[in-house]
Amino acid sequence: MLKHIKTTIIIKIGCNQLEGNMKIQIDKSKKVPLYRQIAEQIQMQIASGEIPEGFQFPSERQLADALGVNRTTVLNAYKELKADGLMVSHVGRGTIAAKGGGDGVYKENYQKEPIWEYLYSDYLKNHDNFDVNKYLEIANQKNVISFAAGIASFEHLPFQAYEGLERELLSKQKELLVSPVTGFSSLRQAICSYMEKRSCFCKPSEIMVLSGSQQGIDLIARAFVNPGDVVIIEEPSFFPAIQSFRMAGAKLMAVPVEEDGMNMDILEHLMSRYQPKLIYTMPVYHNPSGVSMSMTKRIRLLELSGRYGVPVLEDDPYSELYYEGESITPLKSMDKSGYVIYLSTFSKTVSPGLRLGWMCAGKKLIHELANIRQLVDLHANCISQLIAERFIVSGQMEIYLESIRKEYRDRRDIMTDALRRYAPSGLSWNSPAGGYYLWCRLPRGLPAEKLASEAAKNGVAVLPGMPSFLVNAKGENYIRLNYTFPPKNKIAEGIRILCEVIKKLISKETEEVPVSNEINPIL
Repeated sequence: MLKHIKTTIIIKIGCNQLEGNMKIQIDKSKKVPLYRQIAEQIQMQIASGEIPEGFQFPSERQLADALGVNRTTVLNAYKELKADGLMVSHVGRGTIAAKGGGDGVYKENYQKEPIWEYLYSDYLKNHDNFDVNKYLEIANQKNVISFAAGIASFEHLPFQAYEGLERELLSKQKELLVSPVTGFSSLRQAICSYMEKRSCFCKPSEIMVLSGSQQGIDLIARAFVNPGDVVIIEEPSFFPAIQSFRMAGAKLMAVPVEEDGMNMDILEHLMSRYQPKLIYTMPVYHNPSGVSMSMTKRIRLLELSGRYGVPVLEDDPYSELYYEGESITPLKSMDKSGYVIYLSTFSKTVSPGLRLGWMCAGKKLIHELANIRQLVDLHANCISQLIAERFIVSGQMEIYLESIRKEYRDRRDIMTDALRRYAPSGLSWNSPAGGYYLWCRLPRGLPAEKLASEAAKNGVAVLPGMPSFLVNAKGENYIRLNYTFPPKNKIAEGIRILCEVIKKLISKETEEVPVSNEINPIL
């Protein structure tokens, strides 16, 4: 973690009966520009009366020298304060505080919105500023073909999960008033039965029902990570996980994902050298790469986890969405020592609006996590819990999953066929055996964010690989394409438009490259 670089000065001035103090503290590690830090502190001190009307400020050069900043920084701060009517300059008198006392111009000035950036905590400063909402807003616009959202199809929602719901709600009014923090015991028992079919044997006391599996990542980050702790994560990886661990102050160590899962030699090297607190992995139909971890690597991961005493957080939202062969059982099914903490969700399989997931871990850990969870969220939505339970117990969930696998396989094939038909040279992609996504490598030199911007102008939304899925500052030439969300009859057209945009951008980049005999200045 970067240490804050702070500079503080106190200026005291006495003039006849007028006295005042000006205290300025700047923090060069903050994202707020230095001139804003100076201006905002002077603003607050004028409003409070610490700096009285007529107080003579030091010159720009004097204040810059005292703070160790460029004179232009102070000049800009003074300009902002003068524009707000908080200070004025007079020949022979210098720059002084204008009319004060909390009335007049000041009263009007302090009706403005708070300057939130100056008030934010160190916790928020760890946020990497990647805003997925701007891509989702594009995706939700009319006439936009969205490959950006990680959402299930709206065309094939399981309406059978909601049939008769009103009658059941009326008959269970008292039962649904409030849920335990870990979820209704009947739902936790249903989840245990469901997991048993996938070779994971657990008890209801080892299950916590979550408001989406992302809540589980956040709870684990809160429970395990202190600022500066090392967390090992795959590269690329699920961007909310990257953000959660970073905001907890973790130092992220990235292990490259290969065709059969993360590189185990690099993982072992990092574990032996840095003593990580946690390993985060998505071993089945990885988001965004689509790969699944081989049995050889699964065995080695569990062996390394036990040898070094490092828990593994297994995120498993997609393993039921397999399109070839048999389902892949969770890593948790192989765990004999309790090092694997398992997460899954109904949002990717049953309905995106259900916002319900679950965690499977040791009873003691579930108890501690429940204590943390109740500070911000007492329990998952009661009605969602009822829907999930009746969907599992009735057997309708198995029937629905079988039908949706066929639907998503068709959509995947439509997308890959369209790419083979329209893709320009240099564009490559995977064909995953399950899950939601294709992970596409763009032609060399084409930035993904530039492509995302241009594609949006042409009615197609995509999600760039950098900075969303990558821990390190590289990999700008990747995009993720979702084939489950867009209308089935729009997938091929969206790919055609996207490939046309790529071709135009490649052509433009080529035209802008200088010929070899030109001499360009070195700046």
